[in-house]
Amino acid sequence: MIYVQLAVAPVVVILAYIYYRDKYNKEPFWLLFLLFVAGMFSVLPVLGTGYLSDYFLEKFDGLYQVAYTAFVQAAFIEEFWKLFFTFLIVWSAKSFDERFDGIVYAVTVSMGFAVVENILYVTGYGFSTGLLRMITAVPAHAIFGISMGYYLGRAKFDSPKALYLILAFVVPWLMHGIYDFLIMSGVTWMVIAFIGFLILMYIYAFGRLKKSSKYKVKPEPQNISQTITNETYSAYNVNLNSPDRGFETNENPQNNPFTNNTESQYQNVNPENAEQNYSQQEQYDSSRGFQQTQNNETYQNQTQDRGFGNPQTVAAYAVKNNLETLAVLHYIMGGFKLLSSLFVLIYVLMGAGMIAGGIYDSDGSMQIVGGIFLILGLFGFAVVVTLGIMSILAGKFLSQKKNRMFCLVISVLECFNTPFGTVLGIFTIIEIEKAEVKKLFEKF
Repeated sequence: MIYVQLAVAPVVVILAYIYYRDKYNKEPFWLLFLLFVAGMFSVLPVLGTGYLSDYFLEKFDGLYQVAYTAFVQAAFIEEFWKLFFTFLIVWSAKSFDERFDGIVYAVTVSMGFAVVENILYVTGYGFSTGLLRMITAVPAHAIFGISMGYYLGRAKFDSPKALYLILAFVVPWLMHGIYDFLIMSGVTWMVIAFIGFLILMYIYAFGRLKKSSKYKVKPEPQNISQTITNETYSAYNVNLNSPDRGFETNENPQNNPFTNNTESQYQNVNPENAEQNYSQQEQYDSSRGFQQTQNNETYQNQTQDRGFGNPQTVAAYAVKNNLETLAVLHYIMGGFKLLSSLFVLIYVLMGAGMIAGGIYDSDGSMQIVGGIFLILGLFGFAVVVTLGIMSILAGKFLSQKKNRMFCLVISVLECFNTPFGTVLGIFTIIEIEKAEVKKLFEKF
């Protein structure tokens, strides 16, 4: 069990970090889970294709054989199937709405593949191998996923798409091939160069993460009133900050015979004619859809009817969160715990049987052992049932946005339930520790 936890731990940490770096529109958990499972499933076609590629392995020897193994059997086949499943699942997904999403998706698939590979290596070669792969192989798969996802995100939103799609495969393939070739070569200077190359990969990955996290495809929430006002009435000179927001025609003055009747032209006009001209001007404005703007009362009523208030007021937006999804996952986890508590009852039955057998055979030692089994079984059953109920309550409170501290404590306890409980616990802690989510809990 400790080997499995050692193999899964770095994967969980990397996934939590990448998810945390996705600042804007968090990806749905069901999609990430599907991608992770797809990454685990990709091991099968990788093994099948690798088996077929062994036919050409005997045609090479020395470093050429190492290069074929590194660049073709390992890097080419693995990165191809990772990109295949990533592209197949997310390219048309509605949630793929920013460049950084490509990194989230590709890394999730890579970690699904890495967790299976890591379990096989750790259980086969021991604890020391797990520690070494924790800082080399598993992060390397994440870095390959970052490079793949970076160009996949560019291909989604930038041109030329075909070039970026090609780079989404070529760049991680070359990085993976060089990584494997240096470590497989057995040449001293190449092994030393491998350490330097690994450091460069880390620098490259953080650079790509930093660059991609700055891009946001969807625009920032804007002042709807201000935007529509500017766009709708751009044909007119309107001072929105003026207490008298009147309409003033911005059309060609030649089209309006009255716009040339300025104050200077009216100076020599008979006052009786001036009143008549004013009435004609009013009728002209009214016929063209304009109203007198001695006050802004009519304009305010119109904008309020359309749902716009003061242009200085910024429209409120609902806080996006994953609490409902996390609540469902906690319900599922609680259900599994309650189901697993039935298996703990086996110890209770064994203990009761041993006690009964000891009494029948007058064997005191068997009764003692049976009593221990019975007590431990009952205790274990009570603990598992309690944890299951608490998980279900945590799901209920997450859905209702209540008792944040209780949810936080349960999430910490879930982290010890490797591997799925660990992932769920970490994601829940990250989500409910956000400032905007904390405010949601404070409202109830």
